[in-house]
Parts: sequence; C-alpha cells; structure tokens
Amino acid sequence: MPTFNRVTIRDIAVRLGVSHVTVSLALKDSSRISKGRREQVQSLAKEMGYRPDPILSSLVVYRQSKRPAHIHSAIAWINHWEHPEALRKIREFNAYWSGASAAAERFGYRLDEFVWQPDFTPQRFETILQTRNVRGVLIPPHHDQPDWGSFHWDNFSVIRFGLSVRSPYSHIVTADHLRGVVTAMEKIHAYGYERIGFVVPGDFDLRLGGSWTGGFIASQKLLALTHPLPPLITQQSLETPVFVRKFKQWFDKHKPDAILIVDGRVVQALKQLNLRVPQDIAVASTTVVDIPVGAGINQNSEEIGRVAVETLISLINSNDRGKPTVPRRILVEGAWVDGASLPNRKVAATKSG
Repeated sequence: MPTFNRVTIRDIAVRLGVSHVTVSLALKDSSRISKGRREQVQSLAKEMGYRPDPILSSLVVYRQSKRPAHIHSAIAWINHWEHPEALRKIREFNAYWSGASAAAERFGYRLDEFVWQPDFTPQRFETILQTRNVRGVLIPPHHDQPDWGSFHWDNFSVIRFGLSVRSPYSHIVTADHLRGVVTAMEKIHAYGYERIGFVVPGDFDLRLGGSWTGGFIASQKLLALTHPLPPLITQQSLETPVFVRKFKQWFDKHKPDAILIVDGRVVQALKQLNLRVPQDIAVASTTVVDIPVGAGINQNSEEIGRVAVETLISLINSNDRGKPTVPRRILVEGAWVDGASLPNRKVAATKSG
C-alpha cells in the first residue's frame, strides 16, 4: 500500500516563517489575521495538499462540547417586516427563534434580532452587521418579499427559513410540508374517515412550491380514497364574510366528514355556521401550534431553528458565504398529534360494539 506524510499546520507555518497559531486562524478565515496573510496561507495550504485531520477535528469538537461556550460573535436574525413586532407573535416563528437561540448559545454564539428600519439603506444595514462582527445571517419567513436593494450577501453565510422569502439565493431549512400533509391524511383515513376535505389559501401554497396541495392530491391516490374531494382553494386576502360564504358552498356541496386545514379562518367559519367539532365535522390542522384545534401536525419548529443554526455555523466555519454553488433544502419532518377534534371512529365503533 502507498504511504504518504500528512501535511500539517506546522509544515505550512515553517514554509511561511510564521507561527502555527497564525496558520490555524488564517485557515479559519479569522478577522484577527490580515486579509493578505489569510489568502497567502490558504493558497499555500492548497498547494501543499493540506487536509484537516478528521481525528483531531473530532477531538476538538468533543473537547468544546465538554466545556462552557464563550460568546464570541453574533448571528443575525433579520427582521424586515412592516410591523417587526408581529413576527415573533406567530408562535411557529417564535419557536424557530427559541431553537435557534439555544443552538447558537451552545456553540458560543449569540442570536440577535436586527430590524431593518424603513430609513435604512443596504449599505447602512451591512455596516451595522459588520460592526457587530456578524458573519452568519438567518432570514425568518416574511409575508412579502423584502426589498434588500444592493445589500452584499457575499459577505455573509446565509440560511433562510422556509420558502416564503425567495431571495437572497441561499440554503434553506424548513418544515416538510408535503410529508406533513401525507402523514395527516394517513392518520385521518386510519381513524375511519373517507370524505376528507382540505382547505388551503392558494397564494400561500404557491409560495411554498405547491407542497400542501401536492401532498393532498398525492395522499388521495396513495390511500385510494373511495370519495376523493376537491380541495377548497381560497386566497389569504379574502375578507371573513366572503371566506365563510365560499366555505359554506364547498361544504354543502361535498359534505366532508373530516377536514384538514391550513387556514385558521376555517375555525371561525365553523362557528358562524354552527357546525360543532367533532360532532358535526372532525378537524385537524397542518400546525397544532398556531391553529390549536387539537389534532394535527407538530412541525417541530424548535428543531427547525436548531438545525438552521447548526447548518449556518458549518458554513461560517468553512468560510462558505454568499450564493451557494449547489443550494441545499433541509426538510425537518413533523409528527402527528392526537386531539379531541378528530376522534378515532374505529376505536369508538369497537367500544360501542
């Protein structure tokens, strides 16, 4: 078998006449080393065929996990909402924050919210981040695509939550919406329901790449439902009275025995139409956090936040900034939650029998 001597940090240091600490920091792209020296070290390391020792890297990670992390830099949570205070009032998004904040602290970072004020220019906002030694950015969901202007994303490692924000072009961590709908449909059907309806805002679904309606249609085929119903596709902008009227027309025509909902307005519509849950209609939601009907999908939002930060830190450590060559979409699977809004008909039938 051929043998070779592994090139070490000390080998590079000897060639350049600097300390091994300088080489180590330069390979990590630390701002403590001048840009010119960093480029010199990185170029020579590539020329010499340097590769990190995986055993030593594992040992470093192990040692770091055994001692308290010291805060040495901030990760930016960028809030470009028209009303910034509304972002974390959505419990799903606040759970992203909680999971991300805990993960950041564990790795020696601090998660800070940076609000893009109406009078901020892209240059001013970028200066604020750089002054705070920010190298990594998290972009939470937004109702509308933010206008980032000429902001230089190439200076930062970036992760987006979900698909509602279309730019900057970056890696994404999000809930597996399609799989969540399939899981919910499998449970609803297993509990004895055949006429399963689905209510979804079409414009919102399109922003998510059609994951919700795609999951619903696929489920109908996978489950070979005897009575497949068309989904009720509405718009987020519909005023409540118009939404209630459309819902009633769809409900009276198709007579579902259970519905899976994405839109919280359905709960209000059922109340206005005097439809009792679960006596008149069984209900489950795609998120039990923000639509607390009882049964449905727990999207594991804190886990989404944790995975986002772990992925972001890996980008920071590898100096992977700006537009990725190959973007990654990391999907976090949700879990079914039983609830009184969707009784198990088969179990009830067995008990009554």
